[in-house]
Amino acid sequence: MRDMLKIYIADLELQGVLLFATEQRPSLAEEGGAVISTGHYIHNYPLIYGFANRNVESYSVIPSLHFLSYEDLKKSQFAPKIARSPLCYSFVEEQLKNLLGDKESIYVFPACPEKIVVKKFFMQAKGSGYAESRGALKIVYPRLEHYVALVPPSRFKTVVLTNGVELPHMVFVRIGMKRMGLFKVYLREARIERQIEELAWTNIPVNLFDIEQFGYSVEDFIKVLETRSKTPNKILASLVGYVKARKLFMVSGGDHLKEITIRVPLPLKLMRVQ
Repeated sequence: MRDMLKIYIADLELQGVLLFATEQRPSLAEEGGAVISTGHYIHNYPLIYGFANRNVESYSVIPSLHFLSYEDLKKSQFAPKIARSPLCYSFVEEQLKNLLGDKESIYVFPACPEKIVVKKFFMQAKGSGYAESRGALKIVYPRLEHYVALVPPSRFKTVVLTNGVELPHMVFVRIGMKRMGLFKVYLREARIERQIEELAWTNIPVNLFDIEQFGYSVEDFIKVLETRSKTPNKILASLVGYVKARKLFMVSGGDHLKEITIRVPLPLKLMRVQ
């Protein structure tokens, strides 16, 4: 019930390199392959895996389930059998179902940036000799790329919901082997101040598919992130942004130095709101 729901405001401090392909474009100013840039918002599904201390299902190996994202590789002989199956996030779906069913679960909203520091890397796995002789590399391996990655002391903020789970005040979270993203996370338990009946904007990003499952009707939406990986029949799960809706909740948390107030959607069924 509502008394079991705990709300945490989480401050995430990046501890190493964070790298994923939010944007890709040709390199015009420098010799080499494409320029791959990391976005400043973090999708909530890798965060859910990280807070649950699990390996990410679809990013475990290279080649991975992302074979289906590349038309030329769908029928490749190198694709493992599991990579020919539709992309899915079964653990995330289980957590969302448990949260809405008032069972033990953990749910994390997308993270928004508070401070961003970037660094550019050049990765070359392809030789440049006159007469190179080298065996074939793994499919989808970065042979010649410029990466614009996030590095410390980048910081992010998000909100974590748990049902029947109590989190410590500080925890280390890794959001996937492929992304190399290790965070030191400080958690402060928040309280519900009131419900906002009129239309209002969230001031943290949300997953568009998830909040519709929470029972909200979205009046307006500002997109800040769209992932290239699309789950069949759940296309909205790839969209992250700020939404305008009714019946958002105002939650507050912090310490004697700083009080933080956030407008966030909470599962209406769980909050006993019709």
